[in-house]
Amino acid sequence: MLVFGIDIPLIEVILVFAVIMFILLIEAIIIISILVRHLNKTKKLAELVEKLSETVLAIKKAEIDELDKLKKK
Repeated sequence: MLVFGIDIPLIEVILVFAVIMFILLIEAIIIISILVRHLNKTKKLAELVEKLSETVLAIKKAEIDELDKLKKK
C-alpha cells in the first residue's frame, strides 16, 4: 500500500488503526463511568434538596399554627 509515496504493509496500517480504536474505546468507557457517577450524585442531591424543602415547609406550617394559637389567646 502506498502512502505519500512510501510502501507500507497493509497489516501495519490495520494494527495502528486497531490500537487507536482500542485507546478510544477505553477513553469512552472511562468518560461514561464518570458521567454515570455524576448522575447518581446529582440524583442523591436532588432527593436531599427535596427532603430539605419538605422539612422547611413543615417547620413553617408549625410556626404558623403556633402564631395562630397565640393570636387567639
